[in-house]
Amino acid sequence: MNNLAQLSQRQRFASDFSRALPPAAVLCVVVTAAGAKAELGLWGVLALLMGVAVIPGLIYKRSSSLFARLGLPSHWRTNLVAVLTFAAAVICFLLNLDQPVPATVAALCFGNVGLVFFRRWLNVSAHVSVITFGVLWFSAVFGSSWSWLLVLSPLMLFSRVTAREHSLKEAWAGLALGIATFGCFLGAMTWS
Repeated sequence: MNNLAQLSQRQRFASDFSRALPPAAVLCVVVTAAGAKAELGLWGVLALLMGVAVIPGLIYKRSSSLFARLGLPSHWRTNLVAVLTFAAAVICFLLNLDQPVPATVAALCFGNVGLVFFRRWLNVSAHVSVITFGVLWFSAVFGSSWSWLLVLSPLMLFSRVTAREHSLKEAWAGLALGIATFGCFLGAMTWS
């Protein structure tokens, strides 16, 4: 009985941890920080946030019944989010916005496309992918004083597996995608 209660308590913690750091909220923090770092001002940051995180997030989270009514496959929502993120990345580069905005949005586009592609075979954990990218991004953009955030990535991996939302393989795939997304960010920063 004690082991069962302990397992249940661990699963509750894991679920609570996942709910406390949903991918959309983490992306909103990263996009807002990127806009603030680039000194876009309040309206610029709000426009960036709406175009890169809020509108695509609402489409992904809130349009499943609309897609069903229209007879469209549910996975098209993820494809649409990837297309919108790609359009946002192109706009950021065309507007010649200061870094880290274009590189961040390009990396998010890469991450979305990665989720679209890899989820055909494996339910890659977006939670693990996004938190991994986010903590690496904060450490790179704002310095090593933010490195303490790196503990969040293995905690999220543990959380998703313990809560039985993902298998260990799916969580590790999310970690790998988050690292690859961060690599895309570094590449875009170097290229620019």
